[in-house]
Amino acid sequence: MRIDNEGAKAARKEIKRFQEHINSPRLVPDQCYRMASPTYAVVCYVNQVTGLFQSKNYYVVPIFLKRAYDALGKASPERVSGPYRNLVEQYLSHVAHFIVNYHCLGEDEERNAEFIPRALLEIEPKALPEDLVVQGEF
Repeated sequence: MRIDNEGAKAARKEIKRFQEHINSPRLVPDQCYRMASPTYAVVCYVNQVTGLFQSKNYYVVPIFLKRAYDALGKASPERVSGPYRNLVEQYLSHVAHFIVNYHCLGEDEERNAEFIPRALLEIEPKALPEDLVVQGEF
């Protein structure tokens, strides 16, 4: 589905900024890429959202927004730092708002919007926090 809405380009650009930092070694939980890690699901679901979004496979994004948000909620503060948690919540919120605000789902796919956690739509999307940006990192 092609998105022609005027604000979509700027929204997509901001989402891309988040995507560039979401897997920063400074932010991801320790050992998150090990399958036995309690944070593995969070990181995998967030990355699945990224892959689906980048490939414009919007139909499935709401399902993985829910999985990522639920996994983040189950992850203990000892395992997931505050900065990473906030980054992920903001990122997922940006993607959720994009899917809804720019009508990314076709008429026969709109029922999938029900999977988007209401909490993500209640978060006001904000710009990537500048304190997370390290010059020359990307």
